[in-house]
Amino acid sequence: MLLVGILFFMLGLFTILNQKYTVKRIGKERNIVEKAIDRSTGLYKYRIFLGILSIVLGIFCILNYIIY
Repeated sequence: MLLVGILFFMLGLFTILNQKYTVKRIGKERNIVEKAIDRSTGLYKYRIFLGILSIVLGIFCILNYIIY
């Protein structure tokens, strides 16, 4: 259950960060660049909600592992 919790937590963070940022390679360096976000579509809200839900589920899985 601990592994599942960690995976859900990482998936949630990845979903939220992937929605807002991108990694671009300039020369031999990698830079994190903020994306232009179209907030008028429902897809943006859905992905953020899905990321938050995944983080909360991961935290509950980790707490379940610790308590039991």
